[in-house]
Amino acid sequence: MTHLVRSKEIRVPPSAAAPLAGVNSRFAVRARKTIAASAAGTFAAWTDSRRRACWLIGVNLTIRASTAPKFIRLTCDDDDTEIVVRITTKGSAHTVVAVDHTQLASAHLVAERRHCWKEMLRNLKHYLEAQG
Repeated sequence: MTHLVRSKEIRVPPSAAAPLAGVNSRFAVRARKTIAASAAGTFAAWTDSRRRACWLIGVNLTIRASTAPKFIRLTCDDDDTEIVVRITTKGSAHTVVAVDHTQLASAHLVAERRHCWKEMLRNLKHYLEAQG
């Protein structure tokens, strides 16, 4: 998946994804994607459950807090992990979506979720860019 254009990821250090300090020895992953869409449209794709179901498949989320159109804090209902989404405007027609998924139980889950978020952000990009 590293061949995708404009797909960026901040990798957790090679020391098996070292746990975050003060988070009960849990792990975290970050994924990022630049999308040709407005910040408002991107925010709506995350916060509207019908829109989210079009691109985020197999993940049950609960929105805990949000600030339109820049920030969303969610909980993954399957394992009570935390997801923070930051939406930043880039130029006149693009946004950068950064997802931080924290409180993961193991380095194995980091690798799994990294792959999952790269795929889901690619789905989000296709969904939003098809909307025009």
